[in-house]
Amino acid sequence: MFRRAHGQFNGQIIGRGPMQIERLRKRFENEKIDAVYSSDLARTCVTAEAIYKQHSLPLNTDARLCEVNMGVWEDVAWGDMEYNEPEMSWYFSNDPAKWHIGGSEDYADVRKRMTACISDIAASHDGGSAAVFSHGFAIRIFLCSLLGVESHEISKVPYCDNTAVTLLHCENGEFSIEYRGDNSHLSHELSTFAHQTWWRKESEYVRENLRYMQFDEVRDATIEAQCRDELGERYQVGEAYTAFLSEEPVGLLGVDYDAVSGGDRDVSSSRDSDNCNDCGGGRDSVEAGWLGYIYIKPELRRRNYGVQLLGQSVALFRRLGREVMRCVVDRDAPAYDFCLKYGFSVVGESGAGRLMEKNIKNWE
Repeated sequence: MFRRAHGQFNGQIIGRGPMQIERLRKRFENEKIDAVYSSDLARTCVTAEAIYKQHSLPLNTDARLCEVNMGVWEDVAWGDMEYNEPEMSWYFSNDPAKWHIGGSEDYADVRKRMTACISDIAASHDGGSAAVFSHGFAIRIFLCSLLGVESHEISKVPYCDNTAVTLLHCENGEFSIEYRGDNSHLSHELSTFAHQTWWRKESEYVRENLRYMQFDEVRDATIEAQCRDELGERYQVGEAYTAFLSEEPVGLLGVDYDAVSGGDRDVSSSRDSDNCNDCGGGRDSVEAGWLGYIYIKPELRRRNYGVQLLGQSVALFRRLGREVMRCVVDRDAPAYDFCLKYGFSVVGESGAGRLMEKNIKNWE
């Protein structure tokens, strides 16, 4: 949902994730499962709880099931990569064997380790069944190998929705596919793909990934004035960023990196802007980053751009070692529901607003 490259970056599950996992649990509650395997990344281990806990099985982790290592692209916004490195971005989605950036893992190496791991699992459970949890790009490469699809034809093997299920049979070391990428356990509301367009075969590409630049008073004067007209005087932040769709400025983000020395910050009025608009507040803090405001142009609201700005703030704070992110939201503001949806909880009161906090610590 943050629309950032999380290959082997050990991030958290947010948004619809917990509800998707619960639907997956219900799908498998009456199925016979003999063993459960997962990559050793936190997001797959947590997802695997849907099966191994209710079947009272141990979780077997194997690094060979990990997502592709994306090198210098790890935790970078997709919009930044598409804008700054368009050729490599195109190769990543359309011919990944030609995709190479600093520190990245080769397509052939992912195919080799995935095939070896899943073959080993199948051999260890001959006559039984095993649930295997991996990642979208790695699974796609493995399926291409099974189907004899070359890298430049990878569009024949579409991406899978979050928690989608592929059923494989293995006999005498040979795999066959009964079905792949089935997400029938998810409602339209819970499907991640139902709310995104990047994976679809569109006649014309729909740009929906934001890129970011530090706020510039001259370049970004128009959107700054629009934001100020709607919100009034906003909380003074330590650093501001402008979000772009290609060349068009469409949003603003304000953050503060410094720990609070004590006392409350002023709380500005909050109005609806992609469910989250204006935050700011304070209590004594050591490892907190402060979210000052999120602003999205009115015509682009309700299209999941606000959560991308939230993801940018999380990335900025994590790089500085912050473990929590805080903000203050007006009690009756739509921003309150937005913050609850994306992992904030109420930890106190500050003037006219609720003091909210989100754990952003990376998994160890």
